Amino acid sequence: MAAPENECAFDLDVALAAADRYAARTAQHKKFDEAVRNKQYTALDTPERCADRANRLLDKLQGAAPGAAEAMTVEFGEALGGGERVTPDSVDDALLERVIGRTRDFEFVEFLEQALYASRSVGRVVQKLAGGRSCFGTGFLVSPRLLITNHHVLPNSESAARSTVEFDYQRDRLGHDVRERAFRLDPAVFYLSDKELDFAVVAVDPAGVGSGRPLAHFKWCPLLADAGKIVAPEPINIVQHPKGERKQVVVRENRLIDALDGVDRFYHYEADTEPGSSGSPVFNDQWEVVALHHSGVPKRNNRKEPLKRDGTVWRKGVDDPALIDWVANEGVRVSKIVAHLSAAAAAVTGAAARLLRELLDATAPPPDLDGPTPPEPRPEPRPEPTPGPDEETAMPAPSPAGTVTLTIPLHITVSLGAPGSVPAVAVTQAAAPPPDESQLEKIEIDPDYTTRPGYRADFLGFDVPFPRLSKAAQKQAFELPGVTGDARFVLKYHHYSVLLNRGRRLAFAAGVNFDPVAKVRHKRDPKDAWSFDPRVPKEFQAGEELYAGNPLDRGHLVRRADAGWGKTAAEAKLANDDTFHFTNCSPQHAITNQGKTKIKDGGKTVTAPPGLLLWGKLEEHVAAQGKAGKRKLCVFNGPVFRPTDKPYRDTGVRLPEEFWKLVVFADDAGEPAAAAFVLSQKELIKDLEEFDVGEYVAVQVAVKDLEARTKLDFGPVAGWDVLDRDEVVESLADGASVVVLDSLDQVVGV
Repeated sequence: MAAPENECAFDLDVALAAADRYAARTAQHKKFDEAVRNKQYTALDTPERCADRANRLLDKLQGAAPGAAEAMTVEFGEALGGGERVTPDSVDDALLERVIGRTRDFEFVEFLEQALYASRSVGRVVQKLAGGRSCFGTGFLVSPRLLITNHHVLPNSESAARSTVEFDYQRDRLGHDVRERAFRLDPAVFYLSDKELDFAVVAVDPAGVGSGRPLAHFKWCPLLADAGKIVAPEPINIVQHPKGERKQVVVRENRLIDALDGVDRFYHYEADTEPGSSGSPVFNDQWEVVALHHSGVPKRNNRKEPLKRDGTVWRKGVDDPALIDWVANEGVRVSKIVAHLSAAAAAVTGAAARLLRELLDATAPPPDLDGPTPPEPRPEPRPEPTPGPDEETAMPAPSPAGTVTLTIPLHITVSLGAPGSVPAVAVTQAAAPPPDESQLEKIEIDPDYTTRPGYRADFLGFDVPFPRLSKAAQKQAFELPGVTGDARFVLKYHHYSVLLNRGRRLAFAAGVNFDPVAKVRHKRDPKDAWSFDPRVPKEFQAGEELYAGNPLDRGHLVRRADAGWGKTAAEAKLANDDTFHFTNCSPQHAITNQGKTKIKDGGKTVTAPPGLLLWGKLEEHVAAQGKAGKRKLCVFNGPVFRPTDKPYRDTGVRLPEEFWKLVVFADDAGEPAAAAFVLSQKELIKDLEEFDVGEYVAVQVAVKDLEARTKLDFGPVAGWDVLDRDEVVESLADGASVVVLDSLDQVVGV
């Protein structure tokens, strides 16, 4: 039902305090379940708050359709005690159900438009950390210049100064990525926070990063101190960036379950949130902010220790917060935040005081029909380097008749004319010069490692988790400094991620999101150019010295063709080039890697055994089996590490004899499915200086058997194995545990 904050912003003390408050209200939660079942709504909140809520809804209905509220007072008649307002004495279950239910139904027509409008104020908060890492939260504008998020997301002005907010980080109605607009946070202008209420308000620099829509386009959601914005068990709605992903919404199938008698600072509610949701606005059905989401409520044992979903104790510094069993969510009430800001206003001076007063006085901005920025190539091209002090800068040359022409690529011609005359300015569009094809195809690694989203678990429409390392394997894994939980082992790239074995200097596993029918697929450059990952010490990466003077290829684990796709040429090239990291490289015999029936080796031709071509085509084979060939895939690859693997020369690298592949997809019924394969190059690498091709073996294996070979945990994927399906089991020979493959048509269950 609930989930935690982003791990970088996760605050265990905040979560445990929320758990204490939730536990203290156990009796109220039982009361809630019974009251909802019996429609006894007045038992869930005070008569005063219920009356305030009913009157607020009647007022909003009157504003939306004059005369409607009066008609309701006539209809309710005696229930309202003969007046036009609901009083605490007149509140009963029937009236609450009719007023709240009637008003919610009336507003449902405009509900979606109101949701879209309110969501424009919400952005992804990106904080840069040491080591090229970033962590994510959510924030939203509460005035034309100020944004609010959690204190534990931005605990001080220094963290705010390292952060930006990205608006329009979302998809449009056609599923296309919208171009986000980033703005730097400016705590030097305004920063005010409170740890107890877990909020931070910070100024946003209106200049923005790069080009795009102005800050004013994104509007704001005012913080209203007014009473009567929500009572239990009304629905709540949350707009958020879960796990730092594109904007998502939790709508109406979630309820306020406890207002803590209306006197505490917090609300408890049902909702699905994820890491990165900290700082999200919690809305009522009229899209007014009622709370600032700040924490999940962890399930605990009788020793008050947080529990994981498997019932075991969650350990700080060892386990990922995402493993905690979250039973509810907690948000900070807006009215309490406003009261704190109002009290603080007396001590704030200058420009900051004006911004704070603007927040406290803010009303909803005027509506418009302007939508998000249309999709365009992403990421944006990197700007040309600025000339250094010793570099010549090309100056515009004077033209006849006192004109100067600047090509940028707009031709702007300024006629200087005679002294005292008014210059004439003519602007004409110049055709952009054709791109240099050699530059377009050159492999060029994106230098900004903070922008890499990595492998997406939700790529197929259901959760396909990245493989997890066993405790023993973790001791050999490279860890990103300053990161906790399983995330510390994951190196993120464009469209894929890697788990690196620093002892073997090769990857345990690499996983990619593969869209075989993407709009753009990048063509391979004939000249490979491999690079070290600067996040990882070079001594943990096998470089060029391993591949000199032998038939070993720099074998992609994540194939270039699997990652090199996108909605634009720029995105496809960025992902294509990112596969040329040594962290994604594993030594494969050329005959294995190239998948050719014949290759040249030292002047002689080597013939591959039958069936070799299928290894490089397994992904396309699975994708092609889908309806109309439009099947997306999650593909995992890696070597099988064995203690018997032999070291090669004096490189310190032991060559793996086997490689594995796991393909996850949605079958024709839309259900999760998986197929696992193992390839052996043992005979090929027996003697690299003098070798003869021996037996080549490619097999399809059970996913659980692959887990045993690799010491990796594939989570629920083992339960999706096509080899475990009844119709497949019946077709296999008695006792068969693997399927030997010589051609693609022998692949089972796909």
